[in-house]
Amino acid sequence: MYGADPSAPEIGDDPLVVERKLAGIEPVRPRRSTGAIYQSPMLGRLHFVRMAHGQVSFWSGEQRMPDSRFALQIVCEVESDRLPGPDHVACVVALRRHQVQDAMQCVPLINARLQEQQVFSTVSADDLVLTAIHLPPHPLTDARYELAYRSISEPKMQFTVTVVRGVPHSVRIDSDA
Repeated sequence: MYGADPSAPEIGDDPLVVERKLAGIEPVRPRRSTGAIYQSPMLGRLHFVRMAHGQVSFWSGEQRMPDSRFALQIVCEVESDRLPGPDHVACVVALRRHQVQDAMQCVPLINARLQEQQVFSTVSADDLVLTAIHLPPHPLTDARYELAYRSISEPKMQFTVTVVRGVPHSVRIDSDA
């Protein structure tokens, strides 16, 4: 420019002019589809089920138990489409390890419910077999989970116990007949 100071820096060199850089855009990972399979040494083979927006999705699978005629169903709820975490694995391992003690805590509640329904049989801890574990998305911090049992003497009945803060809270009895 005519009459401009030749020693002045050019506009590109002006420290007040900041060149804006676009943030790098990461490629979006495709959403996991229903039916995806996840194989875990501790949880077994799980299948993914995507739920509607606002509901938690879950992984579900069964393990054959060597000492039982009933399979163990495992359901791990997850946020979005994540894999079951180490907290899910830790809870399943702990619940399987303490299944006899947990059954002993559930027996009084189950028998009271049987009495309410006027079913003329009772169960004992030795009679119950753990057949399902249903864990929430954050099993170590969420207060509620479910355990399902089958009775050896009454195999057509399934007892689903809701556990709140480690204490059996309620029982739902379903029958195959």
